[in-house]
Amino acid sequence: MNTNIKKIAITGPFADVNFGDYAMLVNNIYDLNINDITLFSYDNDFLNTIKEDYLSDYNIEIVDVKLREEDNKLIKEDYTLTPIDILLMITNYDDLYAEIKNIDVLIVNGGGYFNGLWSMPHRITRLIKIIAPMLIANQLNKKIIFTGNGYGPFEKDKDFFASIFNVLNNATFGSRDNLYSPMWMRQAGVQDKQIKYIPDDLFLINDEILKQRVSTIIKDNNYIVMETYLPLDYIKSNIEQFKSFSCKMYERYGLSIVFLPLNLEHGGMQQAQYLNEILDNYEFVDISEKGYLPIQDAVEIIRNAKLVVSSRYHALVVALSTETPTVSVLKDVMGDKRYYYNKNCGMLRLALNSIPFDERYYLRLDYLETLDFIANNFSTIVEHQKKNYNSQYISNKENLKKLRKEYLNEIKR
Repeated sequence: MNTNIKKIAITGPFADVNFGDYAMLVNNIYDLNINDITLFSYDNDFLNTIKEDYLSDYNIEIVDVKLREEDNKLIKEDYTLTPIDILLMITNYDDLYAEIKNIDVLIVNGGGYFNGLWSMPHRITRLIKIIAPMLIANQLNKKIIFTGNGYGPFEKDKDFFASIFNVLNNATFGSRDNLYSPMWMRQAGVQDKQIKYIPDDLFLINDEILKQRVSTIIKDNNYIVMETYLPLDYIKSNIEQFKSFSCKMYERYGLSIVFLPLNLEHGGMQQAQYLNEILDNYEFVDISEKGYLPIQDAVEIIRNAKLVVSSRYHALVVALSTETPTVSVLKDVMGDKRYYYNKNCGMLRLALNSIPFDERYYLRLDYLETLDFIANNFSTIVEHQKKNYNSQYISNKENLKKLRKEYLNEIKR
């Protein structure tokens, strides 16, 4: 363990049972290799599971951020919250203050939650609980370091994010893309000198994670990975196209489908189970008993796939990291594709820097159209993408590894 730092704390959305969010947390903790860590949370039960499975060698304390319940009703779309609004919502302020007083650095974990989606009524409470430790750390003049985050789009909420970012006196903003995030940050008043470009927190996965036992056995060696959290009713209404895709992939290319849910219930498991009743040459990874998708299982399954088709950004990240061809279907957020285009194309631009690539082979706009595109162009897609995993890609990966190491070393100093 690193002994230069007495203690760190981490805030972020990692209490969600969403593969990318908890996997980034674990990867950051392994790479930092610092023993004493406080995690600020809004769901202790799930974090305790992650702690038991991955973090038993660390001294981890999980602290709930608690808000006055009545304030949930006061958070309105037409009201711009200020730091003092948030500070006065916290009911366990003294507990948070005591924890943060004893740390050296507060880490704001990577993700895509500083945007208009997370400031909407159904997510704003969780966002406030993530921000609250930042504001207390700022009061104590603690160093605040954002790891690989994406920022924006900001719309009506630009002033809200500006009021948070610009009050932080000792913050460095890690940006996982050099596409739209810096533009949105500038609009929110953040200066370029405060922004550091680093890879996504999960692009370079710590070897100690990958050494852990893989618990999922895939029956067929020749498969593609499928992931979607399309509404179940939509899938049912279009099931003939899913059946056609499954048949074509097997008949034309000898490939079965492995469905890899990256979240529980309507976030992937319901879709996986329904398709299991309908499709031939199909299997799915059942995460319902475990309660989440183990990181090492996801990496191994994606690494051995012939292609990944997914709507989730971190499926693309892991595919790019393991040199697996991937087609990502961009979802609408707030009425357009900017949020997912920035995430996915931003990752492509880092991994494939200086390599000419056609993003039409990686990014599509509609899931059903994507299934047809893959069924009719599978060999071309694979050939196009495989040639990009060349010496320049290897060099890019080494450079990104160096960038990440240097950035994380700033936390330890």
